[in-house]
Amino acid sequence: MKLKNVRSLLLAMAVILGAGSALATTVQKNMQREETKYYWTGTGYAVAGIEDYDYICEWSQFGVCTYVIDPATGQYKINKYGKIRFLR
Repeated sequence: MKLKNVRSLLLAMAVILGAGSALATTVQKNMQREETKYYWTGTGYAVAGIEDYDYICEWSQFGVCTYVIDPATGQYKINKYGKIRFLR
């Protein structure tokens, strides 16, 4: 009987941790979508638009696709690696 209780407790913990992880990942992805994305023009930064609508990030070994502004420092930081390709 005791082994059955331990098994049930472990199963319940696994379900709760799984649901919590899924929720945390969703919240993080939504926060990234809300940030304004910028790209390097060669002389400065410009607004990139909406990913998969205005642009896509193609694979590039050493390139940087988009940047975001770090609110703590006010500096641009890398958001996504790749090569920016505009769709529109």
